[in-house]
Amino acid sequence: FAVMIGWYQRCMAARPLLTQMITSGTISGTGDVIAQFAIEKRTLREYDAVRTARFVVLAGGIIAPVLNRWFFVLEKIRSGPAKLVPLKRLAVDQVFFAPGFNAFILVCLRVLEGYSPSDAVAQCKRDWFGIWSTSIKVWPVANLFNFYLVPLQMRVVFVQFIALFWNSYLSYVTQAKLPNAPHPHEADY
Repeated sequence: FAVMIGWYQRCMAARPLLTQMITSGTISGTGDVIAQFAIEKRTLREYDAVRTARFVVLAGGIIAPVLNRWFFVLEKIRSGPAKLVPLKRLAVDQVFFAPGFNAFILVCLRVLEGYSPSDAVAQCKRDWFGIWSTSIKVWPVANLFNFYLVPLQMRVVFVQFIALFWNSYLSYVTQAKLPNAPHPHEADY
């Protein structure tokens, strides 16, 4: 186990963004697998690998790079007593970033599913508040811990470990059949 941790730390030192992207994609895909098998009770035959791939691409190719940059931006907040700086970062994150980022993720997910941008935005408008209101029960506590105790280069990875559970929830909620929102390819069936 110590060998694996050492190898991972060397990867983070050599290629932090790429390592964060691969880690994030892996964790997000795992969250979708958990949602499909443990929450939705799908069988192996019912497993949707394409859906898992969408979550891998979303987290690894879109979310991780955005969070990587965002955490560097937040790191520039340094004024005031050292013990309060993480609270300031949390406030900026939750007020100015989290609401829009939740919407961005929802729109990106729907576009990856094949919806048009306008349909993706419409679905985001319908789903956003419920997802965002649940997110404020999870992410402020997680990010407070993150900003106080986790080194900058490990913050995206820490967030993705918390996101293992969040992604299971997000996968389940966003993939549930919605009565007024047919999938863009349903007419093909």
